[in-house]
Amino acid sequence: MTGSILELVRSSVSTSYLQAMKCRLRRLFMNFSKKIFLVIYFSLFVAISQNAWSHKVRMVTTDWAPYYASTLESGGVVAELVQAAFLRGGHESSLSWYSWIRAMRMAKVGSADAVMGAYYSEERAGIYNYSDPIFSVDVGLIALKSLGIDKYGGLRSLDSYIIGVMRGWVYTEEFDTADFLKKQIVVNQVFAVRMLFSKQVDIVAASISVFKHEANLLSNSKGQDIVVLNPLLDSKPLYLMFSKNIPNSLELVKSFNAGMASIRADGTFQKIRDKHGF
Repeated sequence: MTGSILELVRSSVSTSYLQAMKCRLRRLFMNFSKKIFLVIYFSLFVAISQNAWSHKVRMVTTDWAPYYASTLESGGVVAELVQAAFLRGGHESSLSWYSWIRAMRMAKVGSADAVMGAYYSEERAGIYNYSDPIFSVDVGLIALKSLGIDKYGGLRSLDSYIIGVMRGWVYTEEFDTADFLKKQIVVNQVFAVRMLFSKQVDIVAASISVFKHEANLLSNSKGQDIVVLNPLLDSKPLYLMFSKNIPNSLELVKSFNAGMASIRADGTFQKIRDKHGF
């Protein structure tokens, strides 16, 4: 009798123990499965997010030496600064060279992510997302010394001259809206230099350094033949213009701005300027 009772107790204990173990193992397996699922899920999420977000930024621009050009080392000072800022923000970037009008059109429709080296205007701000300023250039009016003037007292004092302006450029609001001026549209700065030296225009509105760079490349021109009229039109910041027709455009702007702020803070910005002679 006693033996039967002991067997019954052992059997009950074993059954209860096994059931408890089964429940515990089942809970452990479910918890483990959930953890594995969450690990796999978030790993895939991060991988997909990084693949979608950390893409190579497609930049476009035009030749604009000495600041940036396809013929300059590393694409020029502005190109190297911009690409360093993108890298600091976690993005690689590519840079392709087109006419200025085509470059802006590509970014507008989203076939490029950003245009490098643009001036600001309210009209453009309605089409593109602007970065923080990346560089600054002096813009003014340039004439041959033979014209006999070296300064002007307001834009209306220039209404008798033909002024060459670059197609697709913005200068200042006052200059751009001065309909009383005789403006001759020029394809780019190279043609502007040639037209001034051939006296097809009297004055050219341009970046001072860019004009002088192109003038020095002409064998029949000399730097002393030109004069920059006083006062300058403006000292204008250069920006990146990001397409509004790409995913994460504003996030890309923020990432670039953070990268640019970082390379300014740690001295990389100035080192790149020094490398290119700025």
